[in-house]
Amino acid sequence: MSKRVNFKIELKVSDMYEFLLRHAYTSVAGLVGVGISLVALVFFFIGLGKSDAYQNILLLLIASLFTIVNPIQLRFKARQQVCLNPMFKIPLDYEFSDNGIVVKQNDQQAELSWDDTYKVVETKNLVIIYFSKVTGYILPKSQMGEQKAEFMELIRNHVDAKKCKLKGSR
Repeated sequence: MSKRVNFKIELKVSDMYEFLLRHAYTSVAGLVGVGISLVALVFFFIGLGKSDAYQNILLLLIASLFTIVNPIQLRFKARQQVCLNPMFKIPLDYEFSDNGIVVKQNDQQAELSWDDTYKVVETKNLVIIYFSKVTGYILPKSQMGEQKAEFMELIRNHVDAKKCKLKGSR
């Protein structure tokens, strides 16, 4: 008998924000950006009182780019995507089974095989099933209810361990 797990997921701004933050700061470019910000902050404190005011302001601006400005921009982007995109106004119906993944919304349906999975990542609040480097399904744990354990078991059984970044996985 095939296991089935069903979720009705309505993405919230906070879910999209966590996804965007994770996506931005786990990439090489994101890590380099944070590194540049930290170096600029160190030079700001070293030069405090020794450098001219313009240099200190410039260093402070660079330090804030990836640590303050970018997260604020990502929050606005998350709000814009969730609030303005018609796709996010109607919940998505997900069905996960041994046969694969079926996603429905209104009269549209997509069927995917577990083999199509690029990777699966678990964060504090989300499970993200990627089908490419940048596209995937964002599944808030708060909306999984009692089926979360069965869902995680399905993932572990059908997605290659090398593609899974689950907490407490294998």
